[in-house]
Amino acid sequence: MRQPLNIHVYLYRKNHNDVFEYAVFQRADDPKCWQGISGGVEEGETIEQAALRESFEEAGVAIDTPLYRLDTVSFLPSDIFSVHNKWGKDVVVCPMHFFAIPFQGEIVLSNEHLDVKWCTFQNAYGIIYWHDQKTALWELNQRLLRGNLIR
Repeated sequence: MRQPLNIHVYLYRKNHNDVFEYAVFQRADDPKCWQGISGGVEEGETIEQAALRESFEEAGVAIDTPLYRLDTVSFLPSDIFSVHNKWGKDVVVCPMHFFAIPFQGEIVLSNEHLDVKWCTFQNAYGIIYWHDQKTALWELNQRLLRGNLIR
């Protein structure tokens, strides 16, 4: 079995005051947890394909939208996933790769989420639950402010 992989995607936009905002989603299975779009890479998918598929499934984002890879990579303990027993004893952690998508449309929530909020960086950073996801959001915000997301 190949190493399981995960992706995490932040949707972003500029508001009417020309300030960047980020979509944060409240998980249905853990309501204290706010995050971007997250999911696993399926067999035969690249991490980019998985990021686009998950964004479509969880938020209604078009599959052909621009996708930008962030430098942030983290690792999750395998036992937080319900399928971890199928992966075998050698899979202890799962890599997570982070992406960003510019999005101006209406978000269509899947049943994986209870709510979504568009937040400024400070507000999003304050409610995002996991530290690695905060780091990726910080990277995205810095790249947007510095004008170097596209490299």
